[in-house]
Amino acid sequence: MRLVRIGAPLGAAALLVAVGLHGLGGSSAAPASMGTPSVVEKPRLVMVSGRDDHGMVAEEKVPLYDGPDAAHQVDAVYDGTLAEVLSIDGQMLQVRTVEGRPAIGWVDDFFLRGEVRLVGKAPSCASSIDGRSREGGTIVVVRQLRQGRVFVESVTPPVTSGWASRDDVQELPPQGPQCGDIPLDDKHAHHH
Repeated sequence: MRLVRIGAPLGAAALLVAVGLHGLGGSSAAPASMGTPSVVEKPRLVMVSGRDDHGMVAEEKVPLYDGPDAAHQVDAVYDGTLAEVLSIDGQMLQVRTVEGRPAIGWVDDFFLRGEVRLVGKAPSCASSIDGRSREGGTIVVVRQLRQGRVFVESVTPPVTSGWASRDDVQELPPQGPQCGDIPLDDKHAHHH
């Protein structure tokens, strides 16, 4: 499976391979257990991004359209919202939010991220996956969202999977003095 680097548009072809287009995850129902999901049953979720090339929020709400031709806007989704992919038509993807106000519509893959970062609270900005500490900025793929937690698979070695706090999921790596001045580097910078 091809994984897309954070900051890069998701790429419909890569997403098609990654999500499979059936059995998409993101149930809001209370889980019977927080066990390990099957990748086939619960493919990756995507993050809606309204950020520009510098990581600044350019669009607080990303527009959703009634079809892949983007003829009429039917809704808008806040930057940072997790969604599941329902359908793909070229570079347009039909998504359904899995958190916040329910919304369904078509969006250009430019506004979707298949990989995100785990960033905990300052000063270390470390997060954890199933209680195992991970460095702030660990790149992950989100598979499920349940009860304020996300099931993730790390892309950053050591590769692990498990449950993490939804509050720790964001698009950008930790930045600023509160997180040890970890700069955006060219390898992981947000580029469109």
